[in-house]
Amino acid sequence: MSFTVEQKNLLTKLMASENLTVEHQKIHTAKFDPVNRVLYLPIWQDMAGFMYDHLGGHEVGHALYTPADGWHDVATDETKGKNFKSFLNVVEDARIEKKVTRKFPGLKTSFKKGFQELLDRDFFGIKYSNVNDLSFIERLNLYTKSQYTAEHIKFTTEEMVYVLKVQNLETWEDVLALTGEIYDYSKDEQFDKQMENQMRDFELFDDNDGDYSDSDYDYDDEESEDGQPEKGKNSKSSDEKSEDETENTESSSNSDKTENDDYDDSKTEPDFDRFKKSVESDRDQFSPECRTDDSYRQNENSLLDAKCKPYLYLDIPSVNAKNVFTPAKRVQELLSKYYAERIADGGFDNAYVQKLVTDFKNKNDRYVGLLAKEFEMRKAAKAFSKSKLSDTGDIDINKLCNYKFDDNIFRKVMLVPKGKSHGLILLLDCSGSMSDNMAGSIEQILVLSMFCRKVNIPFAVYGFTDSSEIYQIDRGLDRFANRQVNDHAFSQKVGQLGFSNVQLREYINSKMSNVEFTKSLRNLILLKESYVRNRGQYNRIGRPESESLSNTPLVQAVFAVGSILNNFRTTNNLDITSLVIVHDGDADNAAHHNVEVERKDYNGNLEKLVYGYSFDIRISNIVIRDRKNKFEYALCPDKKNIYKYYTNEELLRSALEWIRVVGKTKVFGFFILATKASHAKNAIRGRYYFEDGSTVEEMRKTNAAMAFETEKNLIKKFKEQKFLISNNKGYNSFYLIAGGAELQTEEEEIEINGTVTSHKLKAAFMKMAKKKQVNRVLVSKFIQGMAV
Repeated sequence: MSFTVEQKNLLTKLMASENLTVEHQKIHTAKFDPVNRVLYLPIWQDMAGFMYDHLGGHEVGHALYTPADGWHDVATDETKGKNFKSFLNVVEDARIEKKVTRKFPGLKTSFKKGFQELLDRDFFGIKYSNVNDLSFIERLNLYTKSQYTAEHIKFTTEEMVYVLKVQNLETWEDVLALTGEIYDYSKDEQFDKQMENQMRDFELFDDNDGDYSDSDYDYDDEESEDGQPEKGKNSKSSDEKSEDETENTESSSNSDKTENDDYDDSKTEPDFDRFKKSVESDRDQFSPECRTDDSYRQNENSLLDAKCKPYLYLDIPSVNAKNVFTPAKRVQELLSKYYAERIADGGFDNAYVQKLVTDFKNKNDRYVGLLAKEFEMRKAAKAFSKSKLSDTGDIDINKLCNYKFDDNIFRKVMLVPKGKSHGLILLLDCSGSMSDNMAGSIEQILVLSMFCRKVNIPFAVYGFTDSSEIYQIDRGLDRFANRQVNDHAFSQKVGQLGFSNVQLREYINSKMSNVEFTKSLRNLILLKESYVRNRGQYNRIGRPESESLSNTPLVQAVFAVGSILNNFRTTNNLDITSLVIVHDGDADNAAHHNVEVERKDYNGNLEKLVYGYSFDIRISNIVIRDRKNKFEYALCPDKKNIYKYYTNEELLRSALEWIRVVGKTKVFGFFILATKASHAKNAIRGRYYFEDGSTVEEMRKTNAAMAFETEKNLIKKFKEQKFLISNNKGYNSFYLIAGGAELQTEEEEIEINGTVTSHKLKAAFMKMAKKKQVNRVLVSKFIQGMAV
């Protein structure tokens, strides 16, 4: 069965029952850092699922049962033998594997299969060895790793005592004590075996010493020209040779007899004793080995995927709220000050302002009331669909007479579940490209705010930007001054995402009093009018410098607003929160991470600084994580989209997924298309996603005729409805909506041509109602998604 690395990560976390951090790295084997609670898993090639379970389960056992302080004390204890840690590892592995398989019985099969896989690959280096000829620690290591199923491994009576003790281990203290016993036993066992081999070698060397010499041999006589042996200077006649042999034999016999009679053990025995004593003197310094473990370490490289991309784990930085959020009171104060100055300068008067406010309310108040009724009806319908009829346990007197024929004599009650409370946070893109769409966007947002206030839905509206000047103005500082080092919007720690600054400026919220809300409504209507462009006419409203447009730090804005969601939900006692994002372009590139570098200052002294470096999913496997909330998201490369900016698109998806999971929030996206027909067409072609995640642009590469027809139908549908519902990843709902003048609401009137009939009147009312929904697409579509 196929699996993903992320699934196995989740499995190990669930087994560990804690906030365990899992990282895949280019390392030889799985390991666990008990101090920082980090589980490191290798990037293995063609790794089977049971092998991941084997490694992960084993290291989870260490995470649960191996004390960090205890292991560190032993690892740094120089009084122990140099190989004592290997023995401790064998014994401790046996204990933690027993305990983790006791807690998760399903792991036992993975451990057995994993061990057999390692045996088949000869990881322990015993392929050409007789297992029972190995030392005790080697056999113990293999036997425990097999989960005590390798019955062909034999132990002596004395060794079986230690094996049974290993099987019954429960505590870390027991492990330390037993490891000491096994280490001492193995020390004597392996030393005695080594000494026995050395003694054997000594005896063989002593027996063969001086037995062979070229001078002791007579070489064959050279042959003469006729083929007969030619006597050389060392050759003798047969008679002479015979006599010499006789003499030599007698001489040798007499000599041997004399030597044997005069042989003294003291001449050779001291040499053997001295050798034996010199070997025995090394017993105290002898350190036993576990060669199966050494062989395993040497063979680990063969399992690694050398061609794999390295993993880069990046933490979500914390938000410095005071450097990010500007409260609505300050934003409205700046707007009120500016417009008061404009009135004082004669740019316009209060009567003009009052007319704008009155016209806006007359145009939208009635429709907001209808939306509120629609919302309540949707909620009631949803609640009714979940209601059920249940018995109360009380007897119904009217049915008691039927008890002989019908068991159903109890009173019934209709249980209607309580409706869920909703909350809304809206993010408005304050980038330069939004200038043509700001008037319509602000109007749509004001309609949505009025609706939320009418149905008592807590809400807050923020504009997001990255302008340093606006940051300075909001805080009453010199707008041309540079921001200080401690004014970062996000923490700048190594290993975190390296985000640039972002400002979230609150325009209006549900906590305002009636007076404050009316004042904010007035200021925002004036701000909306400042973006209205009438050909040939000068716009006399103007905008304060605090409302200048900048870039689109959407990724930073999503992570920043996530930091206040929990407080927003708790304060307002909400069941469901929704995030609405209104924007008209791609998010600015935020694919950077913080790295510490060293450099010399002007005095030549080394200093450590944190810099932001870019990352690319084409080069590295990127994992975005929030350790506190146990969230991880692996940026997924798309083979069909290999352009560099795709990394940032995936980073935005990770932000949206994070806020959906951690913030328990629904996300609605409203992407405003450019006013030009060609721009809208290109946007639909590349930004409209079908259910399978494909686009019209991708369809053109495989089936141009079908793509042309599909694009034609989508454009037609868009012109009729003024919006399209797209299947963008990361969003609960995503809408492509018409921008420019199409985004602004209009005064709806019933239009009937010719004689008024009931049929024409009905059609006109339906057309007007549809036009209202189209004109106020933001609020109408939001209601459909909220009323659950």
